[in-house]
Amino acid sequence: MPKRIKPEDADFQRMVSKKFRTTPIKSTIKHITGLPKSAILYKCEASSFWQFRVHLEGKPRKRSTKEEEIGKAEREAKKIYADMLKQISSGEISVQPTTRNTLQQVAKSLWAKNQTRIKNDELHGEKVAKDTYVFERHIKPFFARYDIKDIDLDLLEQFKSHLADQGLSAATQISYINIVMALLKEAQIKRLISHLPPKPRVRTDDGVRGYFDDKELSELTRAIRRNRDQIHEFKDGDGKTYRKTRITEELLLLVNFMIETYIRPTDVKVLKHEDVKLVKKSDITFLVLEHEKTKLHKKNMVSTERGLIVYRAIIDHRGPNGAIGPKDYLFLPEYPHRDSALKNLSTQFSAILAMIGMEEDRHGKPRTLYSLRHTAIVGSLRKGIPIELVASNARTSTDMIRRFYGSHIDNILETGTVYVEKEKERRDKRFNLYNQVVADLRRVSNNPMYDTSAEREEAAEVAELIKIRQEAAKGDGGKEREQKAKKIVRRKSRSADDEDS
Repeated sequence: MPKRIKPEDADFQRMVSKKFRTTPIKSTIKHITGLPKSAILYKCEASSFWQFRVHLEGKPRKRSTKEEEIGKAEREAKKIYADMLKQISSGEISVQPTTRNTLQQVAKSLWAKNQTRIKNDELHGEKVAKDTYVFERHIKPFFARYDIKDIDLDLLEQFKSHLADQGLSAATQISYINIVMALLKEAQIKRLISHLPPKPRVRTDDGVRGYFDDKELSELTRAIRRNRDQIHEFKDGDGKTYRKTRITEELLLLVNFMIETYIRPTDVKVLKHEDVKLVKKSDITFLVLEHEKTKLHKKNMVSTERGLIVYRAIIDHRGPNGAIGPKDYLFLPEYPHRDSALKNLSTQFSAILAMIGMEEDRHGKPRTLYSLRHTAIVGSLRKGIPIELVASNARTSTDMIRRFYGSHIDNILETGTVYVEKEKERRDKRFNLYNQVVADLRRVSNNPMYDTSAEREEAAEVAELIKIRQEAAKGDGGKEREQKAKKIVRRKSRSADDEDS
């Protein structure tokens, strides 16, 4: 009768068996011609592939050849050995090639670092949450079967094609690839890879959102008033309703407020009454928005002169008693979940655009809530406000304005009076120089042809002639003056002939 194994002994045997699944099978060990004696190929229970092992820099280094045939495994082993020597020569001798590392392992490290960056206000929590979602949904499934050392430009190009096949836009593809590159950078920092692969290039056009000119903006606000309390139904391609929304007074207040303050839609959901300050300059009261930073921008935003009027309308809308607390939100304060509040307003805006057929501007650019911010910025540029001031007040950069907003400026004359004033200044400078030269010539030569006063008298006579002819055309009584005008012309002609002679 066989001896019964105790439970604790059975657990120990299973543990030992699992531990030694990567131990070389003695009968499979083979030395590789042309490599050091420590370089061997072998098989183990954990894999059907031939494994390569060599001692370098006093450490055993192992890597799978990913080949089942011995001939191919030997060729792959020599490539692996050459790669190891390259790493050593470049000073990267502590790279760990012994175990399988995936993006999932690196992601855990990067997410932990990002949490620290959030606490230090170096990173926005919403961005980290979005990146984590994208990783779990799109990146992790694609790269799950690859060792991190196998991620090269070719594999990244395959990932780009995978995203394109899913119908994702070029901008979205770039954002997803950037997350992968950040993970690879973290792997390099942890010395899991020796270098970063090149980043795939994705051609993209700047996603310029549409805006509203003055006429379109007036039409939009009138449409909101006209359709207040109306319900709009969103329908799919089959004509089935998949969403309904009601147009409210809140939308009109939001449109007017965004036009006068440059505020981003993402800022709207966090804006409270305590964030709105009143500042008086030159008898004009401006709104100064001091809300929490978004997109790593902390500068305050100053409204236009009409900003105060719009803010008063918001307060009046809340009730005749003005029972508003400093912690109350400006828009849809009854919504505790602020993302839902912003989504409600955005849906209303999409609905009103669909109702009046203004989903796109005249350039074919789609309109969203961001279009109101674009409209405010373009309007400021057309007033002639310097681009640096507009950028600073709008919490953006001059480069972003030139890329995304400058396309709405049809010509330089639409940027206010600065250009015209500069051209007038250059013209006056040229005329002053010309008049000075003429005066010098007249003084030196004493020639009446350089007398600018005579030129002015001639111009005055021509102006008088035009005036007389206009009066003569009004009635018969102008005949005598018409004859006088003809005499003036003849006199001028004779004097001109005399000068020629």
